[in-house]
Amino acid sequence: MTVNRLSGNRVLIILEQDEMRDLALDLDDVGSGSRSLTALSTLSRTACRREGIDEEGRRLKVEAMSLGESCYLLVTVGAAKRYKTKPRAVCYRFCRVGDMTDCLAQLCRAGFVLPRSALYTYQSEYYLVLSYPALPKRVRILLSEYNAARCKRLTAAYLGERAKPLCQRCAVQTVGGRFV
Repeated sequence: MTVNRLSGNRVLIILEQDEMRDLALDLDDVGSGSRSLTALSTLSRTACRREGIDEEGRRLKVEAMSLGESCYLLVTVGAAKRYKTKPRAVCYRFCRVGDMTDCLAQLCRAGFVLPRSALYTYQSEYYLVLSYPALPKRVRILLSEYNAARCKRLTAAYLGERAKPLCQRCAVQTVGGRFV
């Protein structure tokens, strides 16, 4: 087996027929979940590490070509894997209706429109659900001043199924605007 680094992210692996047999590598059999695929992945990652190419958490593209008795594998290390996340909803609970209306009025006065906000009631408590990945510090401060307790992550989904909606869009502007 010969391993050559071609560029910053490419490695060429040359395997002879007997080496492929020793590795139990059959390129005609490479498919989803096959033993040959696992062997090919392990071989490619090992060759990259040996040549000083960081392959951890990155996708590999392997191109195979047979010439005579040899098999040429061109391994290209791609960009790091990207994961998309959905914006999480943040939920705050008010025990008293007065605290909730005063807080929403203050948020409205401060100029926070928050179009992705909803208001629910469940078991005599009020819940403000904000579908934003991060809230401005001033919003969090106002919520804490009115005893709004931050709820667990799954509470927003639970409320969507079981609670009575009071306002499903623009709750801060709709409800808070009435008390300004």
